[in-house]
Amino acid sequence: MKIKIKVRRFNPADKEGSVPYIQAYNIEVSEGMTVLDALLKIADEEDPTLSFRRSCRSGICGSCAMRINGFAKLSCNTQITHEHKRAGEVLIEPLANHAVIKDLAVDMAPFYKKTEKVTPYLTPQEGGMREGVSITKEDEAAIDESQGCIMCACCNSECNALEIDPHFIAPAALAKAWRFVGDVREDYARKRLYKLSEEHGVWDCVRCVHCTEYCPKGVKPLKQIERLRARAVKEGITENPGAKHTLSMAESVRRIGRLDEAAMTFKTLGFLRSLGMIPFGIKMEMHGKMPFPMIFPQIDGMDEVKKIYEAVEEEGKKKKG
Repeated sequence: MKIKIKVRRFNPADKEGSVPYIQAYNIEVSEGMTVLDALLKIADEEDPTLSFRRSCRSGICGSCAMRINGFAKLSCNTQITHEHKRAGEVLIEPLANHAVIKDLAVDMAPFYKKTEKVTPYLTPQEGGMREGVSITKEDEAAIDESQGCIMCACCNSECNALEIDPHFIAPAALAKAWRFVGDVREDYARKRLYKLSEEHGVWDCVRCVHCTEYCPKGVKPLKQIERLRARAVKEGITENPGAKHTLSMAESVRRIGRLDEAAMTFKTLGFLRSLGMIPFGIKMEMHGKMPFPMIFPQIDGMDEVKKIYEAVEEEGKKKKG
């Protein structure tokens, strides 16, 4: 059958000042045909000027990542008839949060630079790797998911934090960071965590879950980010707003069974910075979003909340023992 495929095209190098536009192609497709197959067909038979990346065609290299009907996917393992039936159309665009080089090809240099920032290799102490380090199945399992990254940048394309802050290290690099922080052979995990806890680092993730939802290889970047955060707190690396906010949330729930937003603000930002939040706090109170503990004390069933905390602490003691 014939379907219309719409492609967002753009050539920044055009001397006449090209602007992005949508170009449609009507092509014959068959069951099982992938989006990449369709693009190759267009380039071979209709329009050789169409630019896009591809390589292995087997979902391994990550080169052919692009936005398909609004979400980042690998075009080599996305069936075009399925997309057409699901969305009623096929719209192909370049990855978001990346500068376009031409059409569907984006500039990956910033992506690789962010990866380089997390030092993507083991860093042994002077003299080489420690001898006698035994690696258990549990140790291997802890970093197994993060090793599956194929550097396709689908997660970064859908990252809400990166959209508003181009300096954010982003989910792909953070998942890669856990690969080494979580490795029992790494000698500088604590040093890594200090660096990752700085501004634009691990605490700037807004937990939108998009990175995990659209990762084609099951790396689960958000899970690896949460592991980094948990390890940083465990190591006592808490002198930053993100860690302070997390700890104040836990303390608030433990104390009254709910979030005490007023107290959390002071504990997260400090007294002077919190003064600037007063107008925002008044708006929250007007909308019933900031109940005062003095008026609304502990919730009913606080005994159950305390039992949860006690059980978690007991489990932690067992693991240490």
